[in-house]
Amino acid sequence: MKKYISLLIVSFLLIAGTTFAQQQMQQKIDMRIDSIGNAKIKFAMTMTAQEWQGWNASFGNNPAALKREMERGMPGYFLDDFKLEKDDMNRSFELTLMAYGACDIDKRGKWIVETDQKDANLTKITDHKYMLVSSPMEYGGALQQTYTIEFPDDATDIEVDKDALGNSIFKFEMESPGGGFNLLRLSGIALLIIGGGWTGVSLLTGKS
Repeated sequence: MKKYISLLIVSFLLIAGTTFAQQQMQQKIDMRIDSIGNAKIKFAMTMTAQEWQGWNASFGNNPAALKREMERGMPGYFLDDFKLEKDDMNRSFELTLMAYGACDIDKRGKWIVETDQKDANLTKITDHKYMLVSSPMEYGGALQQTYTIEFPDDATDIEVDKDALGNSIFKFEMESPGGGFNLLRLSGIALLIIGGGWTGVSLLTGKS
């Protein structure tokens, strides 16, 4: 999965080129975990007129194609309740979906949500809600992703820790078992959602 996302990032950069680097793009990603370890995820983004035109030409007017690409990019993970809402006047969209098995469980029975980031920029909003701001190095600061991660009321002893590689992780107590899904994978979905848009922009502008 990580290899796929790395290839996606490279191809995205080749497509975006100067168009992407002209301004910082903002993505908002909300992840709400339920009491059995599934997560409802919402992606939101606003684009420039040119980006919106290109994105509509590829994915915006064909949500079925977007869903297929996401499922192809995440083999082994079951996605459901896929819903895309567009606001053409404001050139923005919201995509919601359900990801089943959104957490790992370690050998000691602790629930885990991975970030795959060293010293992740985390802010505690409430006892059950955190914010993470990320600017992927691959984009040189041209893309900012703001995550909110909301844990269920059943979750207790929520803490920020580090894994064996020194990456920031969330640990918490909860009774039910889960699967595995981290923020790097979530970031990969976010890039899938917008990546095709720059293909359209490239065709419109003649850039590659």
